[in-house]
Amino acid sequence: MNEIKYKPIGVIHSPFKEPKGIPIQPAGAQGIDGTVELFPEYTEGLKDVEGFSHLTSQSAYLYTLLP
Repeated sequence: MNEIKYKPIGVIHSPFKEPKGIPIQPAGAQGIDGTVELFPEYTEGLKDVEGFSHLTSQSAYLYTLLP
C-alpha cells in the first residue's frame, strides 16, 4: 500500500478549539467569525479566485483528527 503524507498549506483560525461543538452546516455557524491563513508560498494558487462566490476547505476536519 502506498503511503499518503499531508503537508499543511495554511492555518484555519476559529473560536473552536476541539472538534466537539463545531457546526457541520453553515446555518449553525451564523455570527461566528473565522479566517484562513494561507502560507505565502501557496498564494499564487489563489489567482483568479475573485470570480468565485465560495471556497471550501475539506482539510479543516483532517487536521483536527491527526495526532
